[in-house]
Amino acid sequence: MQLTLVLPNLLDAPPAALVAADAPALARLLSTAEAAILEPNGPLAIACVNLGIAKQNDWPVAPWLARAAGIDPGSRYWLCAEPVTLDVGRAEVRLAGVVSDLDAADSIALLSSLRAHFASDGIEFLESGPGSWWVALAERQQLETSPPDAVLGRPLIAHLPRGADAARWRRWQSEMQMLLFEHPVNRVRENSGLRPVNDVWIWGGGTLRERDSAAAVTAVFTQTPLVRDLARAAGARSATVPASFAALRAAPPITSALVWLDALDAPDLQEQLIRFDTDSYPVRYRLGRTAGTSARQARARREAGDRRIRNCAFIHASCRRRDAAPSTPMVATAELAGAACGACRRLMPRPLKIPA
Repeated sequence: MQLTLVLPNLLDAPPAALVAADAPALARLLSTAEAAILEPNGPLAIACVNLGIAKQNDWPVAPWLARAAGIDPGSRYWLCAEPVTLDVGRAEVRLAGVVSDLDAADSIALLSSLRAHFASDGIEFLESGPGSWWVALAERQQLETSPPDAVLGRPLIAHLPRGADAARWRRWQSEMQMLLFEHPVNRVRENSGLRPVNDVWIWGGGTLRERDSAAAVTAVFTQTPLVRDLARAAGARSATVPASFAALRAAPPITSALVWLDALDAPDLQEQLIRFDTDSYPVRYRLGRTAGTSARQARARREAGDRRIRNCAFIHASCRRRDAAPSTPMVATAELAGAACGACRRLMPRPLKIPA
């Protein structure tokens, strides 16, 4: 079985915190893996690539997520339309967060206003539940967008739609803001201490096209809703993350698996890594065979690793990639086979200590 392990935010962790974490099994796993992948487009691109979903102008998650929600995308162009709160400051506007607590009545009231305003523009707003919104158009749009997770807490100016049709969508987004600013639903929400819906964040546009099944994993293990829904829509087997690697190996036979862990949080980083290490410890002596290596080769790799284990994630955390924007989310993936820094190809100058 080929295993791809995704640890969101690992490469954003301070190197000192990673070194201090007592996680020998994780270090062993990374040291026997291919170079960590620094994906400038963030976790969304990692999910799409592993599910065989090709990039269009955007990573086209909208039609796949609509399909997962029971909506037939047909041949139309789709965008995710997230109800969000903007934080308007003196010098800049930031995305404060996605509004996820809309009830059915408020969701319908907001959508009704949006539908009425944009009916003549050929934009159709749809929903699969409160706050789960999409936009569908007959014509394909030349747009590049940013997922809300990549924009959260950051100034909007660098993350507004880009591309040949961007000017029109920026104008429409301004109209949405003005339409929602004084909406009765928002006045009630603010009086109740709830965040208003003062914008709609458009992202993930594209049409539903046949995916590259040969490049896709056959099973996805995750608790992350977006990745889970993409997997289901793409026809991959989907399940929660197993309690341990032993449980993963005991699952029904699969040829390739994507294990997508919860994002690491800086305050609990060491605790999370130690918990991961405890679950994964039994696998570290079986990595060679999992990768299709003989027992003798695996033993030699372990012996060499005891002398010079390198964790490519530490390299990325210290050197980064020169062509990546400072605000780019960092994502570490490990595929079982060799080890080096994917950014600069240099090895870690100081070995990690791994018990024999």
